[in-house]
Amino acid sequence: MILDQSLTMSNRQSLLATAYSIDTIDLGQAHPNGDDNLSLYIHVQAESGTNPTLTAELETSADNSTFTKVGSVTKIAGNREMAMRLLRLPFKRYLRVRYVLGGTSPAYTVTASLVTGVQAWTAVADSARQA
Repeated sequence: MILDQSLTMSNRQSLLATAYSIDTIDLGQAHPNGDDNLSLYIHVQAESGTNPTLTAELETSADNSTFTKVGSVTKIAGNREMAMRLLRLPFKRYLRVRYVLGGTSPAYTVTASLVTGVQAWTAVADSARQA
């Protein structure tokens, strides 16, 4: 998976409370063709607090002013990655992420981007590959 700066909404963004992504993506048109493999991918670089929770809500707008939620994904405890496929979501020209935090004194550092396909990668020791 390759991250593209022009498709990144948050780049190591620090979150201490519910907030929006630093950047908004302008797709140039509503629901562009070829979005079948498009996903919202979020990488959590840091997490702290007592029982912290994080939900990422993808929001869309036709005018980059009034946004509505089209989908969401919640971080599973222990995981550092979150992803949501955008297949058949009714998004318009502009996209942003709303981060909803919970728990006591939650703090996160996140990167969020649109990507084509989310890579399922697992490290395997060389010794495990030999039969």
